[in-house]
Amino acid sequence: MNTMMGSRVYLSIAALILTAVPVVPAAAQKQVPFKGSLQGQEIDTPQGGPPPTTLNVDGSTTGIASHVGQFSFTYQLTVTLANGTATGSGHLIAANGDSVYTTITGSSDVTTPGLVRIMEIDTITGGTGRFAGAQGSFAVERFVISATGFTSGSFHGMITPPGARTEPT
Repeated sequence: MNTMMGSRVYLSIAALILTAVPVVPAAAQKQVPFKGSLQGQEIDTPQGGPPPTTLNVDGSTTGIASHVGQFSFTYQLTVTLANGTATGSGHLIAANGDSVYTTITGSSDVTTPGLVRIMEIDTITGGTGRFAGAQGSFAVERFVISATGFTSGSFHGMITPPGARTEPT
């Protein structure tokens, strides 16, 4: 009786695990390294307060990356000043107009007076052209000069190969 009861428990657990595993098309599972560098400008607008409680950040950068070549990248962030965290979105545009869309979460710390270190995770939510249906994520590490808004850094992560469709056929 205990063996039969144990088998039922194991079968129930296996069924639960199998139903919890998301169905992901094979193309979505294959990703390739994605890395590059960027530099540009951001404008920080204090909000709330006084003193301000958040910053609205509008950034515009250019750079070069694997699978993309030369690109421009714009982003909008809301930074909570109390803890230095940020959330927002980004839009990477390759030289031929193909796009990658991201959501961004990040954090910051002041490394030297006037120099802010930014660490962000960009989660790829899709794209256009050869990046239609793109998935993946990349980590960005960049620095911002507070007085000028100049930012520069690099990123690395994984992306669905260009041209790979994630829709089931």
